[in-house]
Amino acid sequence: MASTAPVTGSTPGLIRTFLLDHERLIIVVVLAVGLWFGYGKYAQIRLDHDNAVLAQAKITADAQAKANAQLAQQVADDKASLQALTDKVTAQNAQLVAANTALATALTKQQKTDAALPVPDLVNRWAQLVPGTNFAGAVTSGNNVTVTPSNALQTVQQLEKVPVLTQELANETTLKANDDLLIGQQNKNIFDLNASLTGAVKLDTDHQAQCVALVADVKAKAAKSKRRWFIIGYVAGFLSRQFITKGL
Repeated sequence: MASTAPVTGSTPGLIRTFLLDHERLIIVVVLAVGLWFGYGKYAQIRLDHDNAVLAQAKITADAQAKANAQLAQQVADDKASLQALTDKVTAQNAQLVAANTALATALTKQQKTDAALPVPDLVNRWAQLVPGTNFAGAVTSGNNVTVTPSNALQTVQQLEKVPVLTQELANETTLKANDDLLIGQQNKNIFDLNASLTGAVKLDTDHQAQCVALVADVKAKAAKSKRRWFIIGYVAGFLSRQFITKGL
């Protein structure tokens, strides 16, 4: 009579049974944990990079702000120097105008005096006005004046200067008027440059503040997101641990 021996086999343990039954869940949990740690590492690297970029941007912005401040100070100094020069030139011009007025008044007075001079005195005045002339004995009887060719030449040569000097004076007057126009336009340009520079500095400052605020906001959102994922991971791990413990 044939005897049948009982078939014996190894029965899977509880742990192996749990692992086999929940293989997919365990894989998901492991992947989730790996993704969480990977994301945390990536977020930290990104945060370090952003901090480095922000630090460099701040250094650049600070350097630019310093350069802008120095330029603004230079423009202010130039404006002050120009204003001082303008005041000095204006005062000198006023003195010159007063001197010209006095000269014109003195000329009119001298011409009236000349008109009333006796002939000998008039000849003396002539000699004073025309260097190189000699009128000794030039006044004859009857108050007539003898003009030698030398005296006539010296007089004409001296008088030749009058129209030239008159035209030169007119030209200088025109040049001064043109210079006044240029100075006025330069003052306006400097004023506009100051206003433009002030606006640029303010805009740069506003941009810096905006960048700082934006970075702070991004960092705050990133920190909040990391906390949220940490809580989610912690809860998921806790639930998985409880589930595994109960399964065992």
